[in-house]
Amino acid sequence: MIDGARILIAGGGTGGHLFPALALGEQILADSPNSKVYYMGSSFGIEAQVLPLKNLDYTLIPIRGLQRSLNPQSIGKNLLLPIRILNSIKKTRSVFNRFNPDVVVGTGGYAAALPLREAVNRKIPTLIQEQNSFPGITTRWFADKADKVCIAFEEAKNHLKKKLYLSRETRFVPGFIQAIK
Repeated sequence: MIDGARILIAGGGTGGHLFPALALGEQILADSPNSKVYYMGSSFGIEAQVLPLKNLDYTLIPIRGLQRSLNPQSIGKNLLLPIRILNSIKKTRSVFNRFNPDVVVGTGGYAAALPLREAVNRKIPTLIQEQNSFPGITTRWFADKADKVCIAFEEAKNHLKKKLYLSRETRFVPGFIQAIK
């Protein structure tokens, strides 16, 4: 891997998205100590409690998913969704302008969607790490646009149209970064 790469890792909402992101970042820095890792997540997810406790560079965006129940509270949250999306896009662009990533890794959750979208629009190489046997909506949205999609379970292939790079370990990221340099 090229030591000194700038990697933005986006994902969150649940520990199932956040903790793989943290593990990837730790492994990248162990393999390439001069690299820079930056995290993005949601201000509504578990990352809002976890990331402030760690000595990491991160930004939380005010994104949350569409509420599917029909009660006044959910309807109110959905009415705010367009404003949250616009604010999140603005904040995401600001992070990209400031951090200037070489590669963007998405680990799932709505918090990964806008950073992946920004990377695709800027033609920055992307990698999606999907740890579930049934890929989440963000993975399904971006799998055909990503440069690589890494899955933990063979069954996930049945739900994605992208040719996959299969791996159960985190060391695929340094190899991927080397390949794009």
